Amino acid sequence: MYKRNLWWWSIPIGLLLMWGMLSGVNHFTQSVINQYQVKVSAARLDKQKSTKQMNMTLDSKQPNIAAATKKLNQLYALDWTIANQKEFDGKAKAMSPLVSQEVINDSLDFKPDTDRMMTQTKVIMAYDHMDFMPTSVTDQLVKGKVVVYIKSHYEGKPEATTRFVYNINYNTQTDVITQLDRIGAFQIQSDSSIL
Repeated sequence: MYKRNLWWWSIPIGLLLMWGMLSGVNHFTQSVINQYQVKVSAARLDKQKSTKQMNMTLDSKQPNIAAATKKLNQLYALDWTIANQKEFDGKAKAMSPLVSQEVINDSLDFKPDTDRMMTQTKVIMAYDHMDFMPTSVTDQLVKGKVVVYIKSHYEGKPEATTRFVYNINYNTQTDVITQLDRIGAFQIQSDSSIL
């Protein structure tokens, strides 16, 4: 009888001890996770600070590349942030002050949309970012390749990213883009890292 009562008392005590151990392990694990989150946040801030300093240094040492990058970002934001046909039709006028007359005459990005594709497809596009790779830099001219990343979606479908690749020239004296040749469009697949 005494052993049976002891057995009944040992179950709640054992459960209480097990709960206490699990609670302690959980508290320790959460403490470790919090410490790592603080370290990751600090590392992220350090990286952002060093990246900002590096960009400022590069801008001061390579002002022509910095100016070209700024001008290209302005241009592509106008070129590829399109919510409707009216915005598509008006983008050439908005982009014109950023480019030379030759670009207006020759670039695909300035051709009118006679098929009214925005009206037909109802796709909404937004400029995300670009990767600029200068290939030649002088006091007068910056040449390079640009990969432009565009996010688009259609009536609640998953967002897609398309990359457009350009050859560009930027005239540092006139502060305009003098070449804007779109040489390809590449759809990014989730398992692809190839241009």
